[in-house]
Amino acid sequence: MAPQSLKKNYRCSRSLKQFYSGGPFVVSSDGSFIVCACGDAINIVDASDSSVKSTIEGESDSLTALALSPDDKLLFSGGHSRQIRVWDLETLKCIRTWKVKICV
Repeated sequence: MAPQSLKKNYRCSRSLKQFYSGGPFVVSSDGSFIVCACGDAINIVDASDSSVKSTIEGESDSLTALALSPDDKLLFSGGHSRQIRVWDLETLKCIRTWKVKICV
């Protein structure tokens, strides 16, 4: 029996990585990136190749809503705790926060 030779080169193929498992998401006005909830974090994903460009960590409650400003520079997030946060997408810092009061 002749010895088998091992394959020495492999063809590269692009594949989409999973970055989203359900929940709120928003697409930028030009369609270049997607912002989505991923557990306790918020992922900013490149729409062309699904790579995670940035992650905002430390969101303590379950997110229920995400929105972008018209110029795509600010991200608004809200959750079950009724805490609304405004994030600067250039620095990934929370620049404002307030708690919504519900009056009955």
